[in-house]
Amino acid sequence: MKEDTIKALIEKYEAGNSTLEEEQLLFETADPSASEFKALGEFVKTHKKTAPKNFNDTLWASFEKKTFRNNRFIKILSAAASILLLITITINSLKPKELSYAEKQALLEEALNMFPETEQVQTLQNIIYEDDLVVVYTKYE
Repeated sequence: MKEDTIKALIEKYEAGNSTLEEEQLLFETADPSASEFKALGEFVKTHKKTAPKNFNDTLWASFEKKTFRNNRFIKILSAAASILLLITITINSLKPKELSYAEKQALLEEALNMFPETEQVQTLQNIIYEDDLVVVYTKYE
């Protein structure tokens, strides 16, 4: 390898911009007389380790187990929250809306105003008895 390219690789390595392939090429082709790279090259060669053959598979398997547990917990939690929400909505919708006497009277007046104006007899009405189902009036003409 040319000395210029080796020097360029050394400068790139010292600046921290070299790739792993460039560093490997540098350590393999560097001049053994260069003391700084000789010690570093020897260190790299003696401490170089290789990953096991099924390393990636075991890592992915462990990741999938952890994400599956978390996903299962989230699914169970969201299902429970949905059921609780449906129960709450159902309970609230079963309660009948109770209107006060004034609100009932206002609704009656609004309904009567929807009909065309005909000759309506003015009558006086007194409520004798009022319940949820029954209202008893007395009428005076």
